[in-house]
Amino acid sequence: GKSLDVLIDSVDAETGGATGRSKADAPEIDGEVHLRDAGHLEAGDVVTAWIEDSDEHDLFGVPA
Repeated sequence: GKSLDVLIDSVDAETGGATGRSKADAPEIDGEVHLRDAGHLEAGDVVTAWIEDSDEHDLFGVPA
């Protein structure tokens, strides 16, 4: 239910999903932010995302 700036690390053209991290997350150590409906993004983009769900380590949402 909150917004978060996310640095996109990778985009899956087949599924239209993207994976990234917040400014507080270190790659390969901390959790990831998984976005749906994000096929238009590219690695290196910084986008605002609406967070809809989470699990023990990761966040899930959509680009705002």
